[in-house]
Amino acid sequence: MRVKIELLRRSEVVLAALRRDGWAVESEQDDTLCARHPEVPDENAARSRLHGLGLLTSGSLRIEFCQAGPGEGTEQNS
Repeated sequence: MRVKIELLRRSEVVLAALRRDGWAVESEQDDTLCARHPEVPDENAARSRLHGLGLLTSGSLRIEFCQAGPGEGTEQNS
């Protein structure tokens, strides 16, 4: 499962929290990150994990849940 995170305010705290929780930040462009977690198979699991980090409801970022790419399994965007 991939997520795209738009940082409305640049925050190393967000990056550190994602990495500490096992998210792999795959790319960073301007204020947008793409991240993936090997133990997160779908949007519900991603939401739960991000909520546990306090990021799901954060006013300082926007999160987009992305469909799986080729070879990434059968996850779907809801």
